[in-house]
Amino acid sequence: QQTVKIVTVIKCMTCDYTVDRDFKEGDFVLKIEGKCPKDNGTLYIAGIYADVKQPQKKQ
Repeated sequence: QQTVKIVTVIKCMTCDYTVDRDFKEGDFVLKIEGKCPKDNGTLYIAGIYADVKQPQKKQ
């Protein structure tokens, strides 16, 4: 049984700040997500991806 976790990548438009968080309903790429804690720039959703975890096989 594999588990899938959907991750949203949020980036700042003016600095190198990036954060990954769990996907929330209503997320879409290029959605504005608030202000950056580093330089008060605009945060936006840069990408959404699936993180698939394969179960470890017993040897």
